[in-house]
Amino acid sequence: MITKLLTRFLNKSYEMDTLAFKVCDMYKLKLMEKEDIDFLIKKGWWLSVSPVMSNGKWAWTCGLYKRGKKTGNWITEDCKTHSTPNRAYNWAKKRLEKELNI
Repeated sequence: MITKLLTRFLNKSYEMDTLAFKVCDMYKLKLMEKEDIDFLIKKGWWLSVSPVMSNGKWAWTCGLYKRGKKTGNWITEDCKTHSTPNRAYNWAKKRLEKELNI
């Protein structure tokens, strides 16, 4: 159900406050598969991409989290803001590939 809603959202134009945007083919969301999620959790990593207001414009903040060895709590390893969610995920993918040597 959520995947269908996200797909509909990404294939249409919407306006958020003063920012009008159209998600075109190159910015379509690639959802993480169960295998991706299981792999990251097993390796002790997680990521989060969230919309934020930055200087009066919408931006996307990506946080990379690593599970602590002693407590098991998630610790922020890195965080960066991007102009699109796609750029945020691409940045996270490159960082995780480097960290995990894959």
